[in-house]
Amino acid sequence: MRTSSVVPLTLIVVAALAGCSGGGGAVIEQPVPPVTGDPVVYVAIGASETAGVGTQDPFTQAWPKVLWRTSLPDAVLYDLGRPGSTLAEAISEQLSQAVALEPDIVTVWLNVNDLASGVTAETYRQELTFLLTQLTADGSTTVLVATTPRIDSLPIYLACRPNPPVDAPVCPAPDIAFPAPRQVRAAVESYNRAIEQVAARTGAVVVDLQAYGDAPSTHPEWIADDGFHPSAEGAKAIADAFAQEIPVEVANAASSATP
Repeated sequence: MRTSSVVPLTLIVVAALAGCSGGGGAVIEQPVPPVTGDPVVYVAIGASETAGVGTQDPFTQAWPKVLWRTSLPDAVLYDLGRPGSTLAEAISEQLSQAVALEPDIVTVWLNVNDLASGVTAETYRQELTFLLTQLTADGSTTVLVATTPRIDSLPIYLACRPNPPVDAPVCPAPDIAFPAPRQVRAAVESYNRAIEQVAARTGAVVVDLQAYGDAPSTHPEWIADDGFHPSAEGAKAIADAFAQEIPVEVANAASSATP
Protein backbone atom coordinates (compact mmCIF):
# COMPACT_ATOMS: atom_id res chain seq x y z
CA MET A 1 0.00 0.00 0.00
CA ARG A 2 1.37 3.36 -1.01
CA THR A 3 1.40 6.14 1.54
CA SER A 4 0.73 9.84 1.14
CA SER A 5 1.41 12.98 3.10
CA VAL A 6 -2.19 13.97 2.40
CA VAL A 7 -3.99 12.56 5.43
CA PRO A 8 -7.53 12.91 4.00
CA LEU A 9 -6.69 10.40 1.29
CA THR A 10 -6.23 7.65 3.82
CA LEU A 11 -9.89 6.69 3.90
CA ILE A 12 -9.65 3.81 6.31
CA VAL A 13 -13.31 2.93 6.08
CA VAL A 14 -13.07 2.41 2.35
CA ALA A 15 -9.82 0.52 2.75
CA ALA A 16 -11.48 -1.83 5.21
CA LEU A 17 -14.26 -2.55 2.77
CA ALA A 18 -11.82 -2.98 -0.10
CA GLY A 19 -9.93 -5.49 2.03
CA CYS A 20 -13.12 -7.38 2.76
CA SER A 21 -13.76 -7.49 -0.97
CA GLY A 22 -10.51 -9.35 -1.36
CA GLY A 23 -7.82 -7.39 -3.13
CA GLY A 24 -6.27 -9.79 -5.59
CA GLY A 25 -9.24 -12.12 -5.12
CA ALA A 26 -11.09 -14.10 -7.73
CA VAL A 27 -12.15 -12.34 -10.89
CA ILE A 28 -15.83 -12.67 -11.72
CA GLU A 29 -15.76 -13.87 -15.30
CA GLN A 30 -18.43 -13.07 -17.88
CA PRO A 31 -19.33 -16.13 -19.96
CA VAL A 32 -18.85 -15.27 -23.61
CA PRO A 33 -21.92 -16.02 -25.75
CA PRO A 34 -21.49 -17.71 -29.12
CA VAL A 35 -21.33 -15.11 -31.87
CA THR A 36 -20.87 -15.00 -35.61
CA GLY A 37 -19.39 -12.38 -37.85
CA ASP A 38 -17.50 -9.41 -36.44
CA PRO A 39 -19.26 -8.43 -33.20
CA VAL A 40 -18.68 -5.31 -31.14
CA VAL A 41 -16.36 -6.11 -28.21
CA TYR A 42 -17.05 -4.46 -24.86
CA VAL A 43 -14.45 -4.68 -22.06
CA ALA A 44 -15.10 -3.48 -18.49
CA ILE A 45 -12.08 -2.54 -16.37
CA GLY A 46 -12.54 -1.83 -12.68
CA ALA A 47 -12.71 -2.97 -9.08
CA SER A 48 -15.39 -4.45 -6.81
CA GLU A 49 -18.20 -2.28 -8.16
CA THR A 50 -17.44 -3.47 -11.69
CA ALA A 51 -17.30 -7.08 -10.50
CA GLY A 52 -20.74 -6.72 -8.92
CA VAL A 53 -19.93 -6.76 -5.20
CA GLY A 54 -23.01 -5.51 -3.34
CA THR A 55 -25.55 -7.05 -5.72
CA GLN A 56 -27.38 -10.30 -5.05
CA ASP A 57 -26.20 -11.89 -8.31
CA PRO A 58 -22.99 -10.35 -9.71
CA PHE A 59 -23.19 -12.46 -12.87
CA THR A 60 -26.39 -10.71 -13.93
CA GLN A 61 -26.67 -7.59 -11.76
CA ALA A 62 -23.20 -6.00 -11.90
CA TRP A 63 -23.53 -2.70 -13.71
CA PRO A 64 -21.46 -3.76 -16.79
CA LYS A 65 -23.84 -6.70 -17.25
CA VAL A 66 -26.81 -4.34 -17.05
CA LEU A 67 -25.17 -1.95 -19.51
CA TRP A 68 -24.47 -4.85 -21.84
CA ARG A 69 -28.05 -6.15 -21.79
CA THR A 70 -29.73 -2.77 -22.11
CA SER A 71 -27.44 -0.82 -24.43
CA LEU A 72 -25.03 -3.25 -26.12
CA PRO A 73 -27.04 -6.50 -26.47
CA ASP A 74 -25.27 -7.75 -29.60
CA ALA A 75 -21.80 -7.07 -28.23
CA VAL A 76 -19.45 -9.57 -26.59
CA LEU A 77 -18.72 -8.59 -22.98
CA TYR A 78 -15.53 -9.27 -21.03
CA ASP A 79 -15.89 -8.07 -17.44
CA LEU A 80 -12.35 -7.87 -16.07
CA GLY A 81 -13.31 -6.12 -12.81
CA ARG A 82 -11.29 -7.36 -9.84
CA PRO A 83 -12.39 -6.65 -6.24
CA GLY A 84 -9.91 -4.46 -4.38
CA SER A 85 -8.09 -3.31 -7.51
CA THR A 86 -6.33 0.04 -7.61
CA LEU A 87 -5.47 1.81 -10.86
CA ALA A 88 -1.88 0.56 -10.70
CA GLU A 89 -3.08 -3.00 -10.13
CA ALA A 90 -5.50 -2.72 -13.04
CA ILE A 91 -2.63 -1.61 -15.27
CA SER A 92 -0.69 -4.67 -14.16
CA GLU A 93 -3.52 -7.21 -14.14
CA GLN A 94 -6.22 -6.03 -16.56
CA LEU A 95 -4.74 -3.71 -19.18
CA SER A 96 -2.82 -6.18 -21.34
CA GLN A 97 -5.79 -8.52 -21.51
CA ALA A 98 -8.09 -5.65 -22.39
CA VAL A 99 -5.85 -4.45 -25.23
CA ALA A 100 -5.43 -7.99 -26.55
CA LEU A 101 -9.21 -8.29 -26.89
CA GLU A 102 -9.17 -5.38 -29.38
CA PRO A 103 -12.27 -3.77 -27.86
CA ASP A 104 -14.58 -1.35 -29.59
CA ILE A 105 -15.68 0.10 -26.26
CA VAL A 106 -14.09 0.07 -22.78
CA THR A 107 -15.54 1.28 -19.51
CA VAL A 108 -13.21 2.30 -16.67
CA TRP A 109 -14.21 2.91 -13.05
CA LEU A 110 -11.13 3.02 -10.82
CA ASN A 111 -10.63 5.63 -8.12
CA VAL A 112 -12.05 4.81 -4.68
CA ASN A 113 -9.46 2.15 -3.84
CA ASP A 114 -6.70 4.54 -4.90
CA LEU A 115 -8.05 7.15 -2.49
CA ALA A 116 -8.16 4.52 0.22
CA SER A 117 -4.57 3.55 -0.50
CA GLY A 118 -3.29 7.11 -0.18
CA VAL A 119 -2.39 7.56 -3.84
CA THR A 120 -1.82 11.26 -4.50
CA ALA A 121 -3.82 13.02 -7.19
CA GLU A 122 -0.65 13.56 -9.23
CA THR A 123 0.33 9.90 -9.14
CA TYR A 124 -3.23 8.96 -10.00
CA ARG A 125 -3.13 11.40 -12.93
CA GLN A 126 0.07 9.83 -14.28
CA GLU A 127 -1.27 6.28 -13.98
CA LEU A 128 -4.61 7.18 -15.54
CA THR A 129 -2.79 8.88 -18.42
CA PHE A 130 -0.89 5.66 -19.08
CA LEU A 131 -4.02 3.49 -18.90
CA LEU A 132 -6.15 5.65 -21.17
CA THR A 133 -3.32 6.26 -23.63
CA GLN A 134 -2.85 2.52 -24.04
CA LEU A 135 -6.57 1.89 -24.43
CA THR A 136 -7.01 4.63 -27.06
CA ALA A 137 -3.74 3.98 -28.94
CA ASP A 138 -5.40 2.38 -31.97
CA GLY A 139 -7.65 5.40 -32.47
CA SER A 140 -10.79 3.28 -32.84
CA THR A 141 -11.66 2.35 -29.26
CA THR A 142 -14.26 4.35 -27.36
CA VAL A 143 -13.27 4.69 -23.70
CA LEU A 144 -15.71 5.81 -21.01
CA VAL A 145 -14.11 6.75 -17.69
CA ALA A 146 -16.08 7.39 -14.50
CA THR A 147 -15.55 10.18 -12.01
CA THR A 148 -15.28 9.57 -8.27
CA PRO A 149 -18.66 9.70 -6.53
CA ARG A 150 -19.17 11.47 -3.22
CA ILE A 151 -17.71 9.31 -0.48
CA ASP A 152 -18.62 11.57 2.42
CA SER A 153 -22.34 10.81 1.99
CA LEU A 154 -22.01 7.02 2.07
CA PRO A 155 -23.54 5.27 5.12
CA ILE A 156 -20.34 3.39 5.96
CA TYR A 157 -18.39 6.66 6.15
CA LEU A 158 -21.04 8.37 8.27
CA ALA A 159 -21.08 5.34 10.57
CA CYS A 160 -17.46 6.07 11.47
CA ARG A 161 -17.94 9.77 12.13
CA PRO A 162 -19.17 11.40 15.36
CA ASN A 163 -22.93 11.11 15.96
CA PRO A 164 -23.65 8.55 13.23
CA PRO A 165 -27.22 8.14 11.96
CA VAL A 166 -29.33 5.70 13.96
CA ASP A 167 -29.70 3.43 10.93
CA ALA A 168 -25.99 3.49 10.01
CA PRO A 169 -24.15 0.19 9.52
CA VAL A 170 -21.48 -0.90 11.98
CA CYS A 171 -18.23 1.06 11.58
CA PRO A 172 -15.43 -1.39 10.61
CA ALA A 173 -12.76 0.63 12.47
CA PRO A 174 -14.38 2.41 15.45
CA ASP A 175 -11.05 3.29 17.11
CA ILE A 176 -9.77 5.34 14.15
CA ALA A 177 -10.46 9.05 13.65
CA PHE A 178 -11.81 9.53 10.15
CA PRO A 179 -11.18 12.69 8.11
CA ALA A 180 -13.83 15.39 8.10
CA PRO A 181 -16.27 15.57 5.18
CA ARG A 182 -14.67 18.73 3.75
CA GLN A 183 -11.30 16.93 3.62
CA VAL A 184 -12.84 13.94 1.87
CA ARG A 185 -14.63 16.17 -0.62
CA ALA A 186 -11.37 17.97 -1.40
CA ALA A 187 -9.65 14.66 -2.11
CA VAL A 188 -12.47 13.51 -4.38
CA GLU A 189 -12.45 16.84 -6.24
CA SER A 190 -8.71 16.60 -6.87
CA TYR A 191 -9.16 13.15 -8.38
CA ASN A 192 -12.04 14.30 -10.54
CA ARG A 193 -10.03 17.22 -11.89
CA ALA A 194 -7.34 14.73 -12.86
CA ILE A 195 -9.90 12.47 -14.55
CA GLU A 196 -11.35 15.33 -16.58
CA GLN A 197 -7.92 16.57 -17.65
CA VAL A 198 -6.64 13.15 -18.68
CA ALA A 199 -9.85 12.34 -20.53
CA ALA A 200 -9.55 15.58 -22.50
CA ARG A 201 -5.97 14.75 -23.50
CA THR A 202 -6.67 11.16 -24.52
CA GLY A 203 -10.09 11.53 -26.11
CA ALA A 204 -11.87 9.47 -23.46
CA VAL A 205 -15.45 10.29 -22.48
CA VAL A 206 -16.15 11.27 -18.85
CA VAL A 207 -19.10 9.63 -17.07
CA ASP A 208 -20.21 11.76 -14.12
CA LEU A 209 -21.15 9.65 -11.08
CA GLN A 210 -21.71 12.54 -8.68
CA ALA A 211 -25.46 11.85 -8.69
CA TYR A 212 -24.73 8.38 -7.37
CA GLY A 213 -22.91 9.96 -4.44
CA ASP A 214 -26.14 11.67 -3.39
CA ALA A 215 -27.98 8.34 -3.36
CA PRO A 216 -28.13 7.93 0.45
CA SER A 217 -30.52 10.88 0.64
CA THR A 218 -32.19 10.74 -2.79
CA HIS A 219 -32.14 7.02 -3.62
CA PRO A 220 -31.14 4.97 -0.56
CA GLU A 221 -32.12 1.80 -2.41
CA TRP A 222 -29.08 2.32 -4.65
CA ILE A 223 -26.72 1.44 -1.78
CA ALA A 224 -26.07 -2.14 -0.73
CA ASP A 225 -26.51 -3.30 2.87
CA ASP A 226 -22.78 -2.83 3.47
CA GLY A 227 -23.31 0.92 3.17
CA PHE A 228 -20.75 1.26 0.41
CA HIS A 229 -21.16 -0.78 -2.76
CA PRO A 230 -23.95 -0.32 -5.32
CA SER A 231 -27.00 -2.51 -4.83
CA ALA A 232 -28.74 -4.09 -7.81
CA GLU A 233 -30.80 -0.89 -8.13
CA GLY A 234 -27.66 1.20 -7.84
CA ALA A 235 -26.00 -0.86 -10.56
CA LYS A 236 -28.89 -0.04 -12.86
CA ALA A 237 -28.44 3.68 -12.18
CA ILE A 238 -24.70 3.46 -12.86
CA ALA A 239 -25.31 1.51 -16.07
CA ASP A 240 -27.71 4.24 -17.16
CA ALA A 241 -25.09 6.92 -16.50
CA PHE A 242 -22.63 5.06 -18.74
CA ALA A 243 -25.29 4.35 -21.37
CA GLN A 244 -25.97 8.05 -21.82
CA GLU A 245 -22.36 8.60 -22.89
CA ILE A 246 -22.07 5.76 -25.44
CA PRO A 247 -21.67 7.24 -28.94
CA VAL A 248 -24.69 6.58 -31.14
CA GLU A 249 -22.67 4.71 -33.75
CA VAL A 250 -21.28 2.30 -31.15
CA ALA A 251 -24.70 1.71 -29.59
CA ASN A 252 -26.25 1.08 -33.00
CA ALA A 253 -23.53 -1.38 -33.98
CA ALA A 254 -24.11 -3.36 -30.77
CA SER A 255 -27.89 -3.32 -30.69
CA SER A 256 -30.30 -5.66 -32.42
CA ALA A 257 -32.81 -2.80 -32.39
CA THR A 258 -30.86 -1.11 -35.17
CA PRO A 259 -32.77 -1.23 -38.50
